[in-house]
Amino acid sequence: MDPLLRTQDLVLRKGDGAYSFAAGEGLTLLLAGRESGASTLSMALAGRYNPAAGHITLRHPAGTATSTRERFRHTALAGVSLIDSLERSVTVREILREQIAWRQPFFRPIPRDVCAHALVEPWLAPLGLAGLDTDARVGEVETAVRLRLRVLLALVSRPRAGMLVVDDPDQLRDIGLRNAFLDDLTNLAQHLPVVVTSVNPDVGGHAAHVVDLREGASR
Repeated sequence: MDPLLRTQDLVLRKGDGAYSFAAGEGLTLLLAGRESGASTLSMALAGRYNPAAGHITLRHPAGTATSTRERFRHTALAGVSLIDSLERSVTVREILREQIAWRQPFFRPIPRDVCAHALVEPWLAPLGLAGLDTDARVGEVETAVRLRLRVLLALVSRPRAGMLVVDDPDQLRDIGLRNAFLDDLTNLAQHLPVVVTSVNPDVGGHAAHVVDLREGASR
């Protein structure tokens, strides 16, 4: 494997153990222990959190990112509720329009059919969101659709991302829904490398690479 993402002696918080691992093309599953700060790891990889020590290197189409700020610019992140939770009373169209508006020049109009926009349309089929009801309020759509929508918004916000980090697919409590979500992330990983942080193993065999970060496992 030619790593796209590599960590060396990564310490998230003072007193924590160190992680050294790599992720490459396709989907990589980081298997974390419960209550181990898995979301903090996801945020650190994606440049939303400064770790206490160690190094993270991301290769992306424009070069190599080694600082937190650089990873922030070149990594899409979804699934961390602290960062990407959705307002339940607004419509799907409204939240997509807002994200598109942030990513394009202010003078460029946004079509009413937001799903036809160039920042949105390429990701709908891989994420299983073809036919997305943009008139529905966020609180009215199923939990599995909301999680996919959070991934879509992350991709819209980083159109030139070198990697997508998805945290906690385990928030889908039904194993069938979780496996279907991982199926879609596997499809997505054909277009963009995906790193998933989870406390549950890859029972469906979705990942091209599995990195076991649980206590007592090899790091």
